Amino acid sequence: MNIVRLSEFAIALFGLAFMSETLTMILATPGAISSPLVQVTGAGLGFYSVLSILSRRGEASRIISTYWLALFPVCFAIVSLVWTVNFGVTLRRAGALGLTTAFGLWLAMRFTPKQLFTLVTVLVAVIIIANFAVIQVNPARGIHQATDLLAPHHAGSWRGMLGHKNDFGRMMALLFCFLVLAFLFRVGGAGGRLACIPLFGLAGFMIVKSSSAQALLLFVLVPLGLVLMLSMSKVSATQRALLLVLVAPAVVISALSAQAVMAWGLGLVGRDPTLTGRTDIWEVTLLGLQDIAVAGGGYGAGWEVVAARITAIMGNAPGHAHNGYLDLAADIGFFGLGLVLSVMFWNFVMSFRNLMQGVLPEISTLALTVLLFSFIGNIAGSFLLLHNSIYWVLIVATYCQLVNAARENRYNARQVAFTDGPYEARQWAT
Repeated sequence: MNIVRLSEFAIALFGLAFMSETLTMILATPGAISSPLVQVTGAGLGFYSVLSILSRRGEASRIISTYWLALFPVCFAIVSLVWTVNFGVTLRRAGALGLTTAFGLWLAMRFTPKQLFTLVTVLVAVIIIANFAVIQVNPARGIHQATDLLAPHHAGSWRGMLGHKNDFGRMMALLFCFLVLAFLFRVGGAGGRLACIPLFGLAGFMIVKSSSAQALLLFVLVPLGLVLMLSMSKVSATQRALLLVLVAPAVVISALSAQAVMAWGLGLVGRDPTLTGRTDIWEVTLLGLQDIAVAGGGYGAGWEVVAARITAIMGNAPGHAHNGYLDLAADIGFFGLGLVLSVMFWNFVMSFRNLMQGVLPEISTLALTVLLFSFIGNIAGSFLLLHNSIYWVLIVATYCQLVNAARENRYNARQVAFTDGPYEARQWAT
């Protein structure tokens, strides 16, 4: 491996670590989620990706012609500059989102699906070990304290290098799911599988210590969903269709009654059935969205409108809706939300189909993991279409690689049809 290729792997690993927010403690002041150094680092990764893509002939046009669906939400976020209630905020955040998307595109174009899968696996080990080490060496930074200005009521809950227990717990749950994939696909052989065992224990232990209810739910639900889909790939198409017919109604009913089921389950374990008042916030957020529901108030700025209306109703307003779908609707409306969900659903369908057909199982399950995590996690969290976000980066990267696989499959199918067709047809085509 030459020095250029080695540097690309190093940049990719650093970029993924940065997008996971695990470097926030190093790059930002205590209690802050951003800083000039964080902004410069994110911009640097984005501009490097753009220049790298432009340096190779035909790659920019290939992005526009092939990966256009992933560009729609980003373009709409940028276009929201026309009607935003805060031009400066939308300009900065939409620009950062564009650069974050560029990094995801660069990952897809520079690394094979197996290489990307391996990068993510290495990242998992680094982040888990680094977070545990920081908590042990510097508990004042790694654990919420009673003296914290923003969240003293979380005292004792682990936050690691991410600054907040919910973000930390959610990230550990995501890494646990990635570990499951690494174990199933034997990354690193027998030695890699053996190394997964203590990492499983560390990740699970830190999830519990975070005291995050949403992390615990993700920790349970996402691996169960993955195991179910992997099991479906082992049965015949007829059995799979029968299983889908039986499961689909249950899924629909569960989705329609998700709030009630979640409240019941949390009540059983002694947690607040309202998700710490989130259900009340969701109700007033829907009221605040009435006039901006179609296109939002501008990417990164829409909550200003909703917060003012919530304040008028409740006397004060939270910093966000504690629901990724509502937060994004406030920014770019339900139309923009639909664009994001279209990318995610396309990704989900293609990765699920590939998994059932045994095509690119590693990258397909990686995509399914991130998507399941995003679909479920954004019910009580908020990390849809964020800049400097590992979730959006991996959605973009896996989407591009799945598009490549679909195009290659169509090409191979045409070649087979051509070579197997009548001699006269082949002559005509030639």
